[in-house]
Amino acid sequence: MKNKELFDLREALNEVDYIRGKVFAYAVFKNKQVLDNEIEAIQSTKNDPHPDYLNFENERTLLCQTHSEKDENDQPVLQYNPDGTQAFKIGNVEDFNKEYVELADKYKDVLEDMQKSKSDYDALLEKESTITLTKITIDDLPDDISASFLDKIKYMID
Repeated sequence: MKNKELFDLREALNEVDYIRGKVFAYAVFKNKQVLDNEIEAIQSTKNDPHPDYLNFENERTLLCQTHSEKDENDQPVLQYNPDGTQAFKIGNVEDFNKEYVELADKYKDVLEDMQKSKSDYDALLEKESTITLTKITIDDLPDDISASFLDKIKYMID
């Protein structure tokens, strides 16, 4: 199991902790503790943002607002990205891109530092986890088990 899967397993254990049975409940309880400790250790490796990153973000936001299309009240027009996030609808993309390149160059060290931190964290998430989970057998599961339930807790089944 990769480190990134620990987060999903922890969430899955919250979804199934209502199921009765002392062996199953004990395994869920113990595994929650193990996962909480490991997740905390993983998250502690995240670096704080570069001290100047907030300055970059503020300037980038101002740049977006300046180059965004405006509505009838002269307010920036927002649009939804495919991932569901909102963004400014940029009017003159060519001018925006030119100024953004200048801004990115001004904050080159900050952006490189942030990218390195993100890459390091992503690499840690892709590594195989070394935790040891409390395992259960198929006999310890409830009779009315579903395939989706099994998929969620597959790492704790022997």
